Amino acid sequence: MALFLLILLGIDWASGYAIAGYCMTHGVNPYGYAFWQSFGPFVILLCIQAIRGELWLEKAGAVYALLCGVFGIVIPNLLIYFAAAHIPSGLLTVLANLSPIFTYPLALAFGDEKFSISRLLLILLGLIGVILIIVPNRHNLTLDLGSAWLYLALLIPFSYAFCAVYLSRFHPGRASVLNYALWMLMVSTLCVSPLTVIQHGYYPLRFNDLSSALILLEVFLSTLGYILLFVIIKMVGSVYYSLVNAIAALTGVIYGYFIFQQQFSTSTYLAIAIILLVIIGMTYTQYRNKLVKSKRSQM
Repeated sequence: MALFLLILLGIDWASGYAIAGYCMTHGVNPYGYAFWQSFGPFVILLCIQAIRGELWLEKAGAVYALLCGVFGIVIPNLLIYFAAAHIPSGLLTVLANLSPIFTYPLALAFGDEKFSISRLLLILLGLIGVILIIVPNRHNLTLDLGSAWLYLALLIPFSYAFCAVYLSRFHPGRASVLNYALWMLMVSTLCVSPLTVIQHGYYPLRFNDLSSALILLEVFLSTLGYILLFVIIKMVGSVYYSLVNAIAALTGVIYGYFIFQQQFSTSTYLAIAIILLVIIGMTYTQYRNKLVKSKRSQM
């Protein structure tokens, strides 16, 4: 069941990057897009939770939702939407899903993992993959600052990794997953709304407008994604959850190739293959270690 949900979430995320790439290059302001991707899912979950009678969070849960909303939605989403106008969606999907490279060091810092030489080597291999992406592509972007957006895009997986580790390490464990997602989206909406107004970035939804239709589709996908995020981490933790990045990265490259006709250099495809192997390797080693710990605790 967990594997099926991981695949579903990976496809969901990759679809979001492809949709954002189209909208950002067809007149939608990043702030306006971010607003709809926070406000739309928030309204849907608000209706669901109001019907269920589950709206309130205790103080610990509210602080938890605040930090997860900022690091799991606001920061990465804004970076994604701005970067989508300058980086091909397939490449952006790969970069944004590098979070396993950051997850392990952060988990070490939080005391959630122990040091492992094999994982350190995998992280170094992943960094080689990042270098192979940045070096050949840094002069091929639609931006005078050269590779600036490639480097800034690395903040996306770092933010996701922090959120995933924090979700797993400090989960209050009392409210429902839908309630945490609801409060995260409320925090995100409150953060993004004033920025949208200040930057005059609001994008009105219209009939017979493809961008508007895609925004509504992404609202649905985002709602599903936030729910799956909590469900999967609660089921299997942040370690096994990291496998979703490989699924999303691979799906994003496929979308970029077949939908947007995006072509990359040989070194970039090699880098993508390395990164996928690193994500799978990191997930496998950490999952294996958890199984060993579980067996020892039962002895």
